[in-house]
Amino acid sequence: MQTKEIKPITAICFSCQTNLSGLSRYVRVKARELYQSALKNNMEITGPVYWFYHGMDGNPETMFILEICLPVQASEFSDEQFEIMQLPVFKCLSATYCGDWMGMPDIYGELINHALNSGYQLTGTSREVYINMDFETPENNITEVQIGIN
Repeated sequence: MQTKEIKPITAICFSCQTNLSGLSRYVRVKARELYQSALKNNMEITGPVYWFYHGMDGNPETMFILEICLPVQASEFSDEQFEIMQLPVFKCLSATYCGDWMGMPDIYGELINHALNSGYQLTGTSREVYINMDFETPENNITEVQIGIN
């Protein structure tokens, strides 16, 4: 677990309002579409897929803003479904999680407890950076979980 300040990142992004129960409709769909859009627009992909959760509180029915973003080198862009965004500086507590995503609530609990016990204020935004996604062997997944702090 470490404190980080992530510099701004240019990315192609998808945004919607959803809840935890509705996330499955975006898994393996929006990331693929973001990659296709980047390639169609002849953009260089510069990093892994990020999922941002703005206002998620762990309750499966609470509505929050989800952003799925793919870092790219900026260039001309044309796609009605997505937009190019400059992701702002993000100060966070970060931990790498290896394994099936069903176990990720534990790492969130550890990060949140550490933040609160260390006197940090939570921003209400968290991010998951998908370093390796293995849908056939989920224990091979590598995800960096980032909890926004002030």
